[in-house]
Amino acid sequence: MDLISPGNGLVYWQVVTFSVMISYFTFMIYALVDMVRSDFKENPMKLIWALIILFIPVIGTFLYLSMNRRSKNNFRKFNPGFSTNHTSQNN
Repeated sequence: MDLISPGNGLVYWQVVTFSVMISYFTFMIYALVDMVRSDFKENPMKLIWALIILFIPVIGTFLYLSMNRRSKNNFRKFNPGFSTNHTSQNN
């Protein structure tokens, strides 16, 4: 009967594979949405990143997510706006 209905090991592998696929597609959708919404320093960079994300699936997505800040115009930097004046006001 093992040939007809495999054991629980196959079900665990299917669940793990499905969850890895779902997490990857989530990263890919996030990368595509971020790419569409952002402004790049050079005009063709948006098209180039789209082609890389779509045609080199796993490597392209994580490459975009790790390297995209270098080629964007408007990315957030941590700038809390604290004043550099360190005088204390003791009355």
